[in-house]
Formats: sequence, structure tokens, C-alpha cells
Amino acid sequence: MFEKIDISIIIPVYNGEKFIKKCFNSLLKQKNINNYEIIIANDASTDNTINILKKKKLKNLKIFSLKSNKGPAAARNLGLKKAKGKYVYFFDIDDEIAPNSIEKIHKIAKEKNYDYVFSDFKKFEKEKNQRKNIYNYPKNQMFSTDDIKVAMKRELYDASLGHLGLFGCNGRLIKRSLLKKNKIFFDEKLRWMEDKTFGWKVLSYVKKAFYIRKQLYYYYFHPNFKTNVTISLTKLPPLYYVRLILKNIRFSLINSKFSKKEIMTFMQQGIVFFTIQALVSLSNQIFLKKINKKIGVKYRRKLINKIFENKNITKSINKYKPSDTESKLIPRAIKLRSIQLLESACNLRSKQIAEERRKNNEN
Repeated sequence: MFEKIDISIIIPVYNGEKFIKKCFNSLLKQKNINNYEIIIANDASTDNTINILKKKKLKNLKIFSLKSNKGPAAARNLGLKKAKGKYVYFFDIDDEIAPNSIEKIHKIAKEKNYDYVFSDFKKFEKEKNQRKNIYNYPKNQMFSTDDIKVAMKRELYDASLGHLGLFGCNGRLIKRSLLKKNKIFFDEKLRWMEDKTFGWKVLSYVKKAFYIRKQLYYYYFHPNFKTNVTISLTKLPPLYYVRLILKNIRFSLINSKFSKKEIMTFMQQGIVFFTIQALVSLSNQIFLKKINKKIGVKYRRKLINKIFENKNITKSINKYKPSDTESKLIPRAIKLRSIQLLESACNLRSKQIAEERRKNNEN
């Protein structure tokens, strides 16, 4: 007999054996949700992950595996293809969710027939929440199509909300029919910002979204822990990801019916914005020792040289508008085409981010 499934919880995993216990304890604290499935999308793990998972005797646990390591985008796509629920909920193996959080999100989604429901989040490092009393929005908030368009504009001018703001995939309930009807999947060529890029694509189709001002998703920050993203940042040609992200965003802007003039302006802002994001991300990996320093510095120099050679970036930098929360020195160094100043600015920015994080830990 066919069983109706309300929610498909999709968890991509690559070598996540050390996180499984905490992750599943978190799932077991989800009460009052019936007819759900937990889909493990295994990205060709080489550790003991799958053997441990097979011992988890949960009737709603389903394990699917890729034959080779293809990254989190491909793993999440595998989960999407196997999902049967009315809604999908993405969740990473090294994170946690608050007790009954899925029930709370699901209840709101059903009451108003929302396409997309998301909450705020805690950010943990060494068991300390760095976002104590910090929220993305001042109150519970509904997002109409027009509100989403305003948020899209903000997203290209202010990176402060991060991948767990409105744009992203984890910790949000999304109608699977919306994804299926519009053939929305993660871009498997991306191994950096694939979650936010997916969020752009989804939100260009969403009619009604809702934000819950509660920290229901627990994101864990792991210094010195190498990830697929860390490795991928130095494996492909410089600016490859920036071009691919912008291609996806252009589609989303067109789909959201922005004018040609607006799209041109956003693309000029975006190429500098994501280039700086790439520089800062790579510099953070170096500072946090997630990557070999010599390799990281060498690749960053290569990236900087390509930035200075790129006519679109050197032209767009003159119109770039940095937010109040980001470095003003980095775009200035790009304007001046100074390698040494840009490297120093990136190092300084990484140090500032780490100090701000430690300051939040102390509060």
C-alpha cells in the first residue's frame, strides 16, 4: 500500500563517521512528525560511514550512494531524485537541529501553504554559540515575490547573512512540487557556494516564503578540518566558480523579471562581489590551516593575477559598492592593481573575521 510521505530529510555525507551519533541524536528529538523519510546521500565515502549507518535500525532511513566522489551538489541531487515527500528539508551530517524544529517549520508551511520556510540559526565553534541574541531579521516575516526581489538586490551588496540567511538550502522546508515542476537541481559543477546558488534558483520561482525568528538550525564551524570545499578551491582554474555562479544568478534575475538595465548593473556588482568572496574564502582557509599554506598562497597569487587580467573585473571595480560589513581595502587594492596590498588586505580580513568570531565566543 502506498504511504504518503510529508517530508524528505536529505543528508549528503562524505566521510562523516565522527558526526553521525550527534546528527542522529538530533533527528531522534524531532517529535510529532509522521510519514517522513531520512535520505542519506553518500558521496562515495571511504571511511566507516555507511557501515555505521546500516546499523541504525530506523524504518524510515534510506541510504543511496554515488559510485565516485562528486561533491555535495551531486549528493543532494541524488537525494532529490530519490525523495518522495511533499516537502524536502536539507541537513548536513556535521550539523544539528533543535528539538521539534521540523514540526514547527512544517506546521507553518501547511497553515499558509508556503513554498519555502526557513528559520534562524546558531553557529557553534567549540560548543559556543557565536550568534547569541543575533538574528537575520527583527521578527517573523513573510516574503512575497516583491520582497524576494528586494532580498536579491541586497544579496549582491551585503554578504553578512551568509549561507543560512534567505539564500541557501540547509534548514529550510521547500515544496518538492516546486522543484520538480521547474526542474530545479544543484549545479554539480559547483563545489563552492553551490548551496547559495541553488537558493537563488529556487527563490526565483517562490511565490510565498516565511522566516521564523528562532534559532532552529545548529551550524558547526570546524577549524583545521579539511572539507570538499577547501580542496575544490584550489583544483579548478581561477575565477571558474565566479563565472559559473554569475551564470546561474543571471538566469534567476531574468526569471524574476528584472529589467535588462538592472541585470547589467547587478552583473557588474556581482563579478566583483563574488571575486572578493573567493579571495576571502581562500584566505580564510589559509588562515585557519584548512589548506597547506604554501599551496594556498601560491594559488591565491594565481587568482590575483587572473583578476588583474580580467577586463570585466577591472572595469566593474570602479562602480563596485562594498557593504558596511566588508573590507574597503580589498576593492581598493584591486583598483590599484597591487598584488602585495591585495594579499595583505586579504590576510588582514581573515584575521578580523577570526577575531570577531572569538569575540562572539567570549560574549
